[in-house]
Amino acid sequence: MTVRNAEGKGFLSVAVTGTTSTDGGAMCSLANPEGGTVYILRSYLVVTTASTGAANINVGVGATATTDASDMINALAINGAITGKIYNGNTFQPTTKTEVTAPAAWTSGKYINCTGSADSSGFSGTLYIEYIRA
Repeated sequence: MTVRNAEGKGFLSVAVTGTTSTDGGAMCSLANPEGGTVYILRSYLVVTTASTGAANINVGVGATATTDASDMINALAINGAITGKIYNGNTFQPTTKTEVTAPAAWTSGKYINCTGSADSSGFSGTLYIEYIRA
């Protein structure tokens, strides 16, 4: 689901689903919905069901739909007692006057990808992203 408004802001959600594949973007891959550069303000991964395998997840802006990117969430364990938890993938820096370095701008040719490090079967969740247009 993508929601846009006239003020240049947007909010979207994408299902994240476990798989046996460790290919980049195998758990989720989302093309830029705006057709132009956007800057991600906030992102959250809400876990519905933990993975039955001992996997970690990377989430980030990738050059292609199959790129393993980790500039939003890096190597988060997705098995064990994580059901119902929300994980922060914020991109802002905690101090003032600090350059925001990650993730890179989400340009029209890039993708938000979710990738498991191992068998992530059984995992389910939702990735929420808030952004502004450049």
